[in-house]
Amino acid sequence: MGVSKHMPKSIGILISLSISLLFSCKSEPIRPFEFSVNDYNYASAYSMAYKLTERELTITFRGELEGESDSLLFSTSDLPKSKIRRISSIKLDSLNDIYMNNCVSDGDVKMVGLKKDSVIKFVQLNNYYHPELSPVFEMINELVPDKFKMYHDKKDLKEKMKNCDSFNIIRNREEIGK
Repeated sequence: MGVSKHMPKSIGILISLSISLLFSCKSEPIRPFEFSVNDYNYASAYSMAYKLTERELTITFRGELEGESDSLLFSTSDLPKSKIRRISSIKLDSLNDIYMNNCVSDGDVKMVGLKKDSVIKFVQLNNYYHPELSPVFEMINELVPDKFKMYHDKKDLKEKMKNCDSFNIIRNREEIGK
């Protein structure tokens, strides 16, 4: 069986197209988004507001007592582009409103707000490791100084989920009580 004299040229064109496609996807602008989570400390009457966009991460102290004002604690625009691109591709309509591990009554509870285009989605995670959202907490904790890390123990959450057979996953908050 003979090799066509056009084969090496065809392979070269195919390789060139693949490489240009690979680089064009990475250079495409990241779709704007906002990912926010509040970490409440009820005993001390304050919260830390984490806000991540395609451009920056900020952490704001929010005093809950009368007369206290918000103050910016941390800010960075040095973000891992591949992870930011992955976060911006999360499809809001694929997320449920509540993910709850019924075997744990207290612990790691987070309310996440996501905004893309004009759509806003709130997701509650109660002692639940979510494969799309939980890695965002891990990324944030990699970027911030130790004193600003939010509580998130991936190993513990996965272990508690593995040892539990009772979860509530609620598509729409309005279904509660019906």
